[in-house]
Amino acid sequence: MRQLVISKNNLFFYFLIFGYLFGVIFYDYLKFDFTDELMALFLVFFAGATVYERKDIKQLKPLLYLSLIFLFYTVYSFIIKSNVPQAILTDLAIQIKPFLGFFCAWLIAPRLNKQQRLFTSILCILIGCLIVVIFATGNMWTFFIHPSRLATSATVTALLYLYVSSFTWKDILIFIILLSVGFLSTRSKFYGFWGVSTILIIYVKIFREIKIGFKSIITLSVVIIIAIALSWEKIVVYYIDGAMNSREMWSRPAMMGTLFLILIDYLPFGCGLGSFGTFASAKYYSNTYAEYGLDKLWGLSEDKPDFIADAFYPELAQFGIVGVVLYFWFWGWILTKANNSQSLQPKCLLLIYLIFIFFLIEGIADSTFTHNRGLFILILLGIVLPNSSRNEQKL
Repeated sequence: MRQLVISKNNLFFYFLIFGYLFGVIFYDYLKFDFTDELMALFLVFFAGATVYERKDIKQLKPLLYLSLIFLFYTVYSFIIKSNVPQAILTDLAIQIKPFLGFFCAWLIAPRLNKQQRLFTSILCILIGCLIVVIFATGNMWTFFIHPSRLATSATVTALLYLYVSSFTWKDILIFIILLSVGFLSTRSKFYGFWGVSTILIIYVKIFREIKIGFKSIITLSVVIIIAIALSWEKIVVYYIDGAMNSREMWSRPAMMGTLFLILIDYLPFGCGLGSFGTFASAKYYSNTYAEYGLDKLWGLSEDKPDFIADAFYPELAQFGIVGVVLYFWFWGWILTKANNSQSLQPKCLLLIYLIFIFFLIEGIADSTFTHNRGLFILILLGIVLPNSSRNEQKL
């Protein structure tokens, strides 16, 4: 049994490094678009083998509930004919993938040894330097395709380094430096996350805890103000100026506004898979856009659907009020489980909060949650979240 556990941890380590390099850093450059799907599929088999090894079928309950929820929405989508079958099935694969990545990693509950952590930390530092070199040599667009991908690559690198670090002041400095590489992207939303991360990591290092109390409320208030201030330019451009321009309402304000209309019109389960705010709804152009007059807007039309999947939150319209509740219940369950753990290190609790805040901010202007980088971050979250099959103190 001990050999099986060691082999499992070693295999997951190789998978983690592969996912980081080819599912995040080199993903756009190599243009192998199925890397994240293959990662999710591998995790499903890996988790199944792990549960079989433990002889505890009850551990598969989260995956069973997840499968039933998405099965219901798939059947519902076919019943209401939300889009063509290809769109529904394509969107099903995209939407379930991040949750599969998280729950499978959580069930596997791997632990990296000292040598593996050292290797990963050195790799993160080298990748941080590589990103700077790529930018300095004028190859950012060739390598990352878009500045936002550079920002999320820097964020993933910093979060991965934090996970394998010993959480010393030197590690905190390296984390901040690695995260600061994202400034090269000039993305305002990244500025907000950088401000939140820097304040929280220093706060946790000094006070060694994150608990609801006067100090934490004051700190959280300051963090929110700083995040809004650093991201204010992008908020104004995307959601205020765009909404006030009646002739050519910008894509994000239009999509966000229509989200609430759909939640009301399609009570309680939404407009169905492949119908709104997703890659599939753009590729197999959904009738929902014409239904709400979005098909005439620049960036949302059938001949130019470039900005349909440009943010995450509009996708929730497909799942209705019930789906919105389930999504935020998912995060509430994670945060509650982390807060109630008696043995979780402050570093790991911090990492869980940072990942939650990252997706909270990122969902406003990007659909990272369902993309390759989102999958890797959720896998990292699954590794860190407390699990009875793992001793959190050794994380």
